[in-house]
Amino acid sequence: MDNAQLFVFFVVMGIATFITRALPFVALAQVKGHTILDRFGKSLPPMIMVVLVCFGLMSLKIESVDRAGLLALALLMVVTLHTYLRHPLLSILVGTGVYVTGIQGFGL
Repeated sequence: MDNAQLFVFFVVMGIATFITRALPFVALAQVKGHTILDRFGKSLPPMIMVVLVCFGLMSLKIESVDRAGLLALALLMVVTLHTYLRHPLLSILVGTGVYVTGIQGFGL
């Protein structure tokens, strides 16, 4: 494959990616403010957060009681911050930071 073919490939993939990202906004522009979309907008972020937390918890290997305690502390931090501040990125970063600090800094 020469450089021209590679360039065309990247341009086509860029256009396809842009179209798939923009299509939902264009298609749903006419139904903006619909009650079902409002309900999805309010309920999807917490549902996605739960799925991400459950997926993350399933992949962890708990080898000791200390690691289980650290996991419980990090999970408690995520739930508490998200409950009070409603800022998913902050709660995920703090929970991850607590867990990583416990493992790397304290050797748990």
